[in-house]
Parts: sequence; C-alpha cells; structure tokens
Amino acid sequence: MKKVFFAIIVIGIVASILGGVYMVHRYSLILLSTTWQGEVRITRDTLVLPWATLTILPGTKVLFKQNPQKPGRTWTKYADDFITRHNDPTGTQEYQDAHFDITGRLIAVGTPQESIIFTSASADPDYADWSQLVLFSGSRLEYVEVSYAHNGVNIDGDGVTVRNSKIHDSLWSCIDIFSSNNVIEGNEVFHCWHQAIGVKAKKGNVIARNVVHDAQVGVNCEYGADPAIVQNRFEDAFITPECPEGQGNSIEEREPDTKGGTYQGKLIYPAHDN
Repeated sequence: MKKVFFAIIVIGIVASILGGVYMVHRYSLILLSTTWQGEVRITRDTLVLPWATLTILPGTKVLFKQNPQKPGRTWTKYADDFITRHNDPTGTQEYQDAHFDITGRLIAVGTPQESIIFTSASADPDYADWSQLVLFSGSRLEYVEVSYAHNGVNIDGDGVTVRNSKIHDSLWSCIDIFSSNNVIEGNEVFHCWHQAIGVKAKKGNVIARNVVHDAQVGVNCEYGADPAIVQNRFEDAFITPECPEGQGNSIEEREPDTKGGTYQGKLIYPAHDN
C-alpha cells in the first residue's frame, strides 16, 4: 500500500512538471485539471483521473487519429450475437488497439456560435474512425458535435447532462447510459446503427425534447431501465417495448435516409436490420 501511495505521489510530481499529462504505454493520463482550446489531436487513449476535470473551451476541435488495424478477429467481451452475426470487425481487440477514446469528467460547454467538435482526424471520415467519449459523474456536454465514433457518448457516471448537441454517425450507439440521474435534452441524434440512445440503468434518467432520426432503434431499454421519455420527435427510429410509455412524443415511420452503418467502406449494419 505504501508503495502504491508513493507511486501516486511520484506520478503527481512528474505530471505537475509536464503540465498535468503523464504518458504510460498507450495512455495519456491527465492527473491535474486541464483546459483544452484550439485544435487538439488525440493519438492514444486519454484518461482523466477521477480527481481531475478536463475543460474544453468553445470553438475547440478534438480530432482523433487512428492506427492501422492489425489482421485478426479476437472478439472482445462486448461482441454479442448481433455483432458477431454481422461479422463486425470493430467488435475485436484488434480494432480496440488501433482506435482511441477520452475517459473522465469532461466539461465541454460551447455556444450556438462556437460549438465544440469531437470527430475523426481523417480527411474522408467514416463510422468508427475513433472509439468513444466515456463520461464520469458531473460531466457536461452542451453545444457539442460528436461524429464518426464507434460508440459515441458513453455515460458511466451519475448526474451527466448532454444538451443542445448533435451526436451522429456512430457505428454502434450514439449515446449509451450505464448510470442514474442523467439528462439528455434538446439534442439531434441520428445515424446510429445499434441504437440512438441506450439506457441500461434505473432511476432518474430523462430523455426530453430531442430529435432522433434514421437509427436502428430510437431508445432501447435494458436491465429494467426506466427513463422518462418526454416530448421527443422520432423519425425512422422507434422506442422498444421494454421502455416505459413516454409522454408527448411524436413517432413518424418513413424510409431511412441512408443505407446504414459502414466500416472501411463496407456495409456492416444495414438500416432496419434487427
């Protein structure tokens, strides 16, 4: 225990000298609260440790690079029947090793005039060019655009808000909720080829006044999840029967506006393929 405590102190001292960022193996560790602005390029997984906060200023672009994916098909624990049935190469360890995410408490609050962008660094972006944002408790995304990710926004902590943002073109989910008392409000969510919004936890989650369209599923509820689904507009995106009955939602059935989700130019998830 003393050795672990000493190691943390040493890392903290090194991090303070390096501006709060410490490189270890394939990770960038952010140990001290940090602010990003301008253009930021992500070349490895970035972890904001629990006592720190990453603040991202309006107008910032966060661009994710990727490494060449090695050959092989080593399925991860997340590769369920839907993924393996579609022979989806992004469900493999080889994919995970080549694509990057940001994990931690993020305060990314843009403005209507200066949104904050998380997207691919590629000049010709495609689905799953980068992995995901994993949000700890207290995170806020407002006036943010998240595009061309593998799994979009993954909410792991309580009390997270995602408002007035555009989240789109995710090969898996656009938003996944694994915790309680989160608010998803006033967003446009589309081109999500597992689900637009997935909820996997009970208590206090609110999905309100969003426009959700052209997705395999609009809202999907698992493990007894009971979100309040209120005054949303769904177009070519349905609410699964496992979800509670919402209030004031409009649902329009129509043809999808795209063929589905691709990876490296190959169609993996055709639209309406459940």
